[in-house]
Amino acid sequence: MTGTDVPVIELVDASRAHVGPPVVHALKSVSLSIARAEQVAIVGPSGSGKSTLLNLLGTLERPTDGRVVIDGRDVAALSDRQLSAIRAQHIGFVFQQFFLLDSLSALDNVVTALLYRDIEPRQRREVAAAALDRVGLRTRLHHRPGELSGGEQQRVAIARAIVGHPAAVLADEPTGNLDTDTGHAIAELLTGLHSDGASVVIVTHDLDLAARMPRQISLRDGTVHSDTGARV
Repeated sequence: MTGTDVPVIELVDASRAHVGPPVVHALKSVSLSIARAEQVAIVGPSGSGKSTLLNLLGTLERPTDGRVVIDGRDVAALSDRQLSAIRAQHIGFVFQQFFLLDSLSALDNVVTALLYRDIEPRQRREVAAAALDRVGLRTRLHHRPGELSGGEQQRVAIARAIVGHPAAVLADEPTGNLDTDTGHAIAELLTGLHSDGASVVIVTHDLDLAARMPRQISLRDGTVHSDTGARV
């Protein structure tokens, strides 16, 4: 395969069990791959394994069995430090709760995503400002989270996720805490990220948001119930 043919992220017979008692099999022998610039929605009822699947894709959790491959590299043998480096270079995260630091401005919250990259401090701030400009917050760089609306906070979180130009952006219920109109605006922003070549994977209960994505993966009881982008 050429470099562009290698999946951004691939799971091979990946399972994840949580220690009991009783043992909970959150994910069971899931195999799937995420292509470059692909847009994917992961849907399913509560407890179906959606967040666990996203955590495996993002290497926030390790599989109990099976493999996770990032950009052609099996991460099983990597140390936690090496895994953190892979994560920082290849994956951006957007969460429902934003996870912004209240004591920092929007600009400095985005800069935190660049601290472990080989970028000069002044350039970090320039790059972070450009990311905030892209999400429509050019005039809010120096506002702290408490001075921003929920939608603006989520935009800061998205800027933080994309500032390093990751190969994949993973979002867990990114519109869950937002009103309908703001949620639609955030959905538009997220679904447009693929234009820069980033894969976008969104866990959501929002069927309207899921319908915007060309590929939908439906989970049930820890297994893939359907996948509109499955290779046959």
